[in-house]
Amino acid sequence: MPLGGGAAVCDRLLAEWARTDPFEVKLISPAILGPSAPGARQLVRSSERKYAQFCFAFSEAATEEVLRHDPARTTVLVNDVSEGPNFARLAAAGFRIVTIYHVDVVAYVAAIYGRGLVAPSTLVRWHERLRRSPLVPRMARLVFDQQANSLRYSQAAVVPSESMRELMLTCYPDVPAERIHVVGWGNAGEPLQEDLLRQETARLRAEYGVPGDALALVTLSRISPEKGQDLLLEALAEWERRGDLPERPLWLFVCGEAAYMQGIRFEQRLRDLAAKLRRIRVVFPGYVMGLRKSAFLALGSVYVFPSRHESYGLTLVEALGAGLPAVCLDHHGARAVMREEFGELVPMGSRRETVERLRAAIARMLRDEEGRRRMSEAARRWAAGQRFSDSAAAVARLLTGEQRGVTAPVP
Repeated sequence: MPLGGGAAVCDRLLAEWARTDPFEVKLISPAILGPSAPGARQLVRSSERKYAQFCFAFSEAATEEVLRHDPARTTVLVNDVSEGPNFARLAAAGFRIVTIYHVDVVAYVAAIYGRGLVAPSTLVRWHERLRRSPLVPRMARLVFDQQANSLRYSQAAVVPSESMRELMLTCYPDVPAERIHVVGWGNAGEPLQEDLLRQETARLRAEYGVPGDALALVTLSRISPEKGQDLLLEALAEWERRGDLPERPLWLFVCGEAAYMQGIRFEQRLRDLAAKLRRIRVVFPGYVMGLRKSAFLALGSVYVFPSRHESYGLTLVEALGAGLPAVCLDHHGARAVMREEFGELVPMGSRRETVERLRAAIARMLRDEEGRRRMSEAARRWAAGQRFSDSAAAVARLLTGEQRGVTAPVP
């Protein structure tokens, strides 16, 4: 179980399959490690090396647990790759394996650690040539070998967007195209009673002292460099320097907690950037869920999705379902979801160009109140048709061997 979107999808799949009962499900979580299992707070404070140690330990324990079962009656669903089991051992034992990719880990490494200077396919080729060298660090084996093995030994691979599928086929040209299935996750938001939502939204206004005429930007994700909250804060700082902010008060809610590996340091950087703003109020409410999360979305005027790298946009779909128009940086996740009738995709360039384009897009949307109203209605209509239950059913068919070919239940 990865953190973030992977954990959210896991929870939703379990809830949906508990309702529809297509098969018996057993969850293998880090608790299998017993007293040595890290808690969420420990993972957040883990370095890359420490997190890799956890992944290797969990992989070994999870593999041994799966091997206790009968492969003739058991299918293995791997919920993301780095935390996954030993694919080769399970395949050799006769298990059918289906793997969900919430992140193309190689593409993530290329984008975040390699700063986009080297293509993911080039990194894959380099690793294949050097993988037997003792100089290759163990962390690299965790990233590159696990992803290659997951594709090699899985009967089906599930990715959330067509662009991610195309990238994987470019990186691994020997993988049969029909093995990779596109399943967008859609909207799992439950209908809320309007009076409860209004009451919770009013409580939020009182809790933070938000004026009734305020314009509110909302972003919701784990706090981590790839999520791009720094770019959003820099865009707002640039807007303050220009001196043409809206006359109405402008607030930003950065919802989420620090992720593992780089999250703690990155959160401090965000708070430092926020402290330099003079006219824009920035609030870090921490992790939000349920009715409170819905209330933050109801409070918002625009949802901002500033991720540098994203395979899908779970929170983006939730925001659209809540009727929030969106401004997003242009990446796999946003491209799979966004339509011009309810938001704007901002092309990325140099850091300075990206920040300025993001600022300009937010400014355009906040100036156009009537346009936001139209976008809000279009966003709600679109999100209502993206049902998570359809996606869960598609994955269930893959697990039972009923589904063949590429699927895209969420258009």
